Parts: sequence; structure tokens; C-alpha cells
Amino acid sequence: MTVDNKLINMKYLFFSLIILLIQSCSSGLETKKQFEEYSGPIMEADTVEIIYSDSAVVRVIVKATKQYEFENGDREFPNDIFIEFYETDGTMSSTLEANSAYYTKEKDLYKAEGDVEVIGYIDPRKMNSEELFWEPKKEEIYTDKFVRIQSEDQISTGTGLVAKQDFSSYRILNPSGTIYLDEDSSAQEEQKKEIRKDTTQKEVKPVKKIIKRPNAPEKQK
Repeated sequence: MTVDNKLINMKYLFFSLIILLIQSCSSGLETKKQFEEYSGPIMEADTVEIIYSDSAVVRVIVKATKQYEFENGDREFPNDIFIEFYETDGTMSSTLEANSAYYTKEKDLYKAEGDVEVIGYIDPRKMNSEELFWEPKKEEIYTDKFVRIQSEDQISTGTGLVAKQDFSSYRILNPSGTIYLDEDSSAQEEQKKEIRKDTTQKEVKPVKKIIKRPNAPEKQK
């Protein structure tokens, strides 16, 4: 083998090593990038129960059949969520139920979606919507979606709502109509037609017969 051939072989070997080194580094960076970009849940739990208490008195119980928890502290409830709100004396004031929900830790905010239903027991009434937010610190629920609220003697509809979490008081931001259940007049029939344009009406039943207050939780020791 001549000297020239040796130099050529050495150069070829050198460049081959450089290419292998670059490929190796590139592969390592790609793997690291993929690992860093993972944003899925880090923990999964079934049949969860989250309790909010004040001075050893249960104020809120959050229940769900499945929960995903993320690295930043956010939580997802993909299957369902059921929230019970209590007064300081242990009396249940209201409940919130939805098909799914997401909790953002940074904002301390729950977002419930799907068939959302809130039932108030202080002043018996029921609210239905497709989306609802709950802020634990403010003890407030709100939405900018269509809402339907049924009490003992009337049904009110509109878009947007702000209410206390115990549902003892509320305000529809853009009311669209009210049906008085103890009336039977042509005016009521016209209101029913207007409401049917916005949502499909369920069979109207007296709220007091629908609402049954669950048992209060045991006090924490």
C-alpha cells in the first residue's frame, strides 16, 4: 500500500467517525427533546374524593370515578364529576354535576363541561347548561353559555350566569324568557315557543319533588 492510499484511508476513516458522532448526538438530542415535550398525566387514580374543609368542618366534597394529575398540579376528570357544597352547620346547600371537568391549579379554577346540572337546596331550584366554571376562593359559579333555571313556580332562560356556589342567589346576564308554571294563558304559550327555539324542553315537574337532599357528611376529627 502506498503512502497516498494510506492517507486516503485515514481521511475516509476520520470523516466516517465524524458522521457517526453527529448522528449519535442528533439522535440523543431528539430523544431528549421528545422526553422534555411530554405533557401527559403523571398520575392516574380511580374513585377519587377531594375534601375542602374549614376549621375541621367539611365545606365541599369533589367526587369522580377517574382523575388524571399533571406535573403542574392540574387535574382532569374525564368521565364525570360530582361536587357537594355544605353550610357551616353541615347542611348540604347545593350540588354540581357534569360529564367531565378540568381543574387549573394556577388559577384555582374548575371548568365543568357536558350535561352540567346545579341543584340548590336552600331555595329549591335547578340549573342546566353545557359549561360552568367554579372558583373555590370566591365561592362562585359562572358561565357565558345558555342556561335554563327551574324553580317551584317558573322556568327562566338566558345566556350567561353568575351565582353563589350554594345557588341561593343568581343573576342571568342576558335573560331571554320566563315561563310561570302556575299560569295557563296564551302569553305563556308564546314564551314556551321562544324558549324552545333555544333549547329542547324536558317534561316540567315541580322542583320540590325533583330535589332530594342527600345525607350530610360526617364531621372530620
